[in-house]
Amino acid sequence: MLNRSEDWALLLGRLFVAALFLPSGFNKLMTFSTFAASLASKGVPYAEFVAAVLTAAEFLGPIALVIGLWPRWTALALIGFTAATLWLTHRNAGIGVVFRPRQNGQFYQTLAIIGGLLFYFASGPGGLSRTSLRRG
Repeated sequence: MLNRSEDWALLLGRLFVAALFLPSGFNKLMTFSTFAASLASKGVPYAEFVAAVLTAAEFLGPIALVIGLWPRWTALALIGFTAATLWLTHRNAGIGVVFRPRQNGQFYQTLAIIGGLLFYFASGPGGLSRTSLRRG
């Protein structure tokens, strides 16, 4: 059982992570055809389907994260989205990512986001969430 300060810390963490994903997800939703075309130009097969899945994860995931709904599924969806974005962005970098750490700060920041989502997966949303309030 968590105490109140831990519950507030988890809520604040959820809000910060959601603030990272939600504006970009909303932008992709509003410019969906452009996003799908950019994936197709990168050679992604079934670009419109992949764009739909990624946009849904990036827009709906943070909303579920803030509310605290389905914490494990939300964490897994956002981890999958982040991993897919990491792969699409750095798939040609190869082992160079390891040997040029100063030039690849974004790569390590993305890994840190995945780490934070793994913490959320393990700890859950805390007491200040829809899931906890529903239980009583």
